[in-house]
Amino acid sequence: MRKFWLACIIYFCSVLPTHAIEFTIHDATISGTYIDVTGYIGSTSNYYLQGALRSSSGGYFFSETQNNQGDWIDYVSSAEKEYITNNFYLTEPHDPSWSEIIHLRFRVDDPNYKGPGEYELELRRFTGGGKTSAGESDPLTINLTAATPAPSPTPTPSPTPPPTPTPTPSPSLAPSPTPTTKPSLKPSPSQSPVLTLPPDGTVAGESTEIDLSVFGVSPSPSLQGVSLKAPTINKSRVKTVLLIGSGLVLVALASFFGYRRYLATIKK
Repeated sequence: MRKFWLACIIYFCSVLPTHAIEFTIHDATISGTYIDVTGYIGSTSNYYLQGALRSSSGGYFFSETQNNQGDWIDYVSSAEKEYITNNFYLTEPHDPSWSEIIHLRFRVDDPNYKGPGEYELELRRFTGGGKTSAGESDPLTINLTAATPAPSPTPTPSPTPPPTPTPTPSPSLAPSPTPTTKPSLKPSPSQSPVLTLPPDGTVAGESTEIDLSVFGVSPSPSLQGVSLKAPTINKSRVKTVLLIGSGLVLVALASFFGYRRYLATIKK
C-alpha cells in the first residue's frame, strides 16, 4: 500500500506543469547598423546572453553582441562553455528579476544580411554549465534600412594583341673591294719630254754648236757664246722640195698671166 501511494506521488509530480521563466525583449531602437533592445528575465539567477538576427523570409542567424567589457562578440550557434562564460554578456539580476538594455550591431557585408526589410530579433540565454541554450526570448520583428554595398564591377580583361613576329635580319653583304688603280707606265700626253742641254754645249761628249746664219736667223741671245754644230742636211730631200716648189711657182705664174689675158679679151 505504501508503494502505491509513493507511485501516485511520483506520477502527479511528473505531470504537474513546471514554472517557466519569463524571458522577453521590447523597445528596440535602430540607428543604422546598431540596435538597442531592452531584455527582461523574471529570475534572480545569472545568465549569459547572446543576440541573434534573421531575415523574416528565412536564412541563418547573424549579429554581434556587446559584452560587459565592451567587446563585440560574433553570433555562434554552438560554443564551448568556457567560451560562453568568457565572452557572452552576463546578467546581474536584482530581486526579483533582471532588466537591462542589450547592445547589438550587424555588418552590411555579412552574407546573411539581405538588405533593407523585416528581420526577427531574439536573445538567447545560457546557464554557463553547458553548450546548449537554456531558452530564447519571444522574437521581435524589426525593420532594418541599411543598404548593402554595391558590388564592385568586374574589370573586363583587355584582349591581348597577337605577338608581332620579330623580323629576321637579312644577311649583310660584304662591301665590294674598291679596285686599286695601278699606276700607268705611259707618259701623259700633256707632258712633253724636256731636253736639258748641258751648260757647256756638249751632249755625250760631242759639241752641240749650230750655225743658224745660213738660214738668215741671228742666233738667240740666250745661245750666244754657245758653239753649235750645223746639222747634217739630206740633199735628195732638199732637191725634191726645190722641184716641187719651182713647179708650184710656174703653175701660179701661168695662172696669173692666163687670168690677165682673159680679162683683156673681155674688155675688147
